[in-house]
Amino acid sequence: MQLQMAVHGATLTGIARGEFHFLGRTIDFGSTDKIDWRRDLGERNNPLWRMNLSYFGWSVPLLARAEPETLKLVANILAGMEQQNPWSAEGVFRDVWHPYSVSHRLINLLTGLALYRKNGGQYSERGEDRILQHVRLCAAFLLHNLERDLQFNHLLKNFVALAVYRAALDTPCRKLAFLDRGIEKSLRQQLLADGGHAERSPMYHALFLLDMMILRACGSALDAQIADAQRALGVMSHSDGDIGLFNDSWLGEAPPAHTLGPGVPDGVTELPVTGYARLASGGDSIIFDRGPCGPDSNPGHAHADFLSIEACVAKQRFIVDPGVPTYSAGPLRDFCRSASQHNAPHIADAEPIEFWHSFRVGRRGSAYRIDDPALRDLAPMSASAWHDGYKKDGISVGRWIGFWPEQGILVVDVWNKAMASAGLRFLIPANWRLEGTSFIQARNVTLDVILGSSPSFERAHWWPKFGEPEDAHGVFIRPVTSSYGAVVATVWRWGDMQTFTADQAHGIARKLSMHCQPS
Repeated sequence: MQLQMAVHGATLTGIARGEFHFLGRTIDFGSTDKIDWRRDLGERNNPLWRMNLSYFGWSVPLLARAEPETLKLVANILAGMEQQNPWSAEGVFRDVWHPYSVSHRLINLLTGLALYRKNGGQYSERGEDRILQHVRLCAAFLLHNLERDLQFNHLLKNFVALAVYRAALDTPCRKLAFLDRGIEKSLRQQLLADGGHAERSPMYHALFLLDMMILRACGSALDAQIADAQRALGVMSHSDGDIGLFNDSWLGEAPPAHTLGPGVPDGVTELPVTGYARLASGGDSIIFDRGPCGPDSNPGHAHADFLSIEACVAKQRFIVDPGVPTYSAGPLRDFCRSASQHNAPHIADAEPIEFWHSFRVGRRGSAYRIDDPALRDLAPMSASAWHDGYKKDGISVGRWIGFWPEQGILVVDVWNKAMASAGLRFLIPANWRLEGTSFIQARNVTLDVILGSSPSFERAHWWPKFGEPEDAHGVFIRPVTSSYGAVVATVWRWGDMQTFTADQAHGIARKLSMHCQPS
């Protein structure tokens, strides 16, 4: 209920008249009798919107109202879906009858029906029996179509659906005897030693946490694992109470992070295995990506965001990740995943990850945490790392971040070689008004470039919610050449922060460059 209200709560009123909103797109079919489940929605007929329609997530809060007319509505929509999507129809196993869709649908229909009954809904043989008949078909389908090829969050979702089904049965089911072993193995694959999720997406981590909570409600003993995952979610969340948007993440696909766990205290907290660090004080926070792109066996949700940062100032998003405009293969998908679109040092004519199609990755680098007291003690809070994504070209890149609470951030970036295509980009939401080199909203944040070219500003976009572009300021800086390669040093100041000289920045950069040698 918590999840589905977060996703669908604002658009429930349109469903009874056949209007649905998912993934930044609204389609009004005119009535629920006219829903076209096989409609070509463009983007090379990407199935994702139809998949979300077939999840029936919107049915959970509707059925929870315990109104007989709502039960009839859901049953009729389900009947129309079955009629239009026989297994002989072309493409149904890519969307409506994809095992991932079936898993969501099973969970949501049983949950919605349980809430309908719990809240005093009147029994209706036609409504409840139709739903339960379809649920049984979904369970049988999943038993023979488990996503063992893809595994990770997809296979776990299959298992969660079957666990919900098993919990709803009156008697034990021999065919589900394997389920506990399967769940245990899937959790070992995905839950890292520091509580992070192996796919390294804060959004999918939140959904993974919800899946574990559902499994606990179905009888699994997962208190310790859930507590670890809640802490990890806190490390990947900002002072505004919600997740960073690294890799394939966007806001609104899961409940706000602060509703799913207690969060983490201010200071420097980190996930050494997952590869994120958080520097925070009061309403200010920085999240630093310094890990791999994802598990080698399934890095499909990876972006080339090595060493990227996000920042909140006074609980307002300030430095932001571009987010996710699409899952469809093509230029826009490539654009949002590329290194040049993230808040990190990059090389314009090279990529640290070789992307194929929408969810495939070839050659890839990784980022590595630097634990050096000579760097760590240069600021009240700091973090540093380097990555080897350009090692085929003999290039490595490093970043040091220093945070002075309620005052500002110093960021030092180093390339071990000087080159014309090296650059650094930051993305600032357009609701921060730009005046000269200052951004004004909750605070007045001024950019000072200590080492590097004068900043150039361009109009840009970001997608905090899937497929919904918002205006942003792109800030681009080129490095200066030094004896150890190339360097940029930038200060983002919103308080009474000390001044820094070029010599001080060079000193930090030299220490950092000692760790940035391509293997």
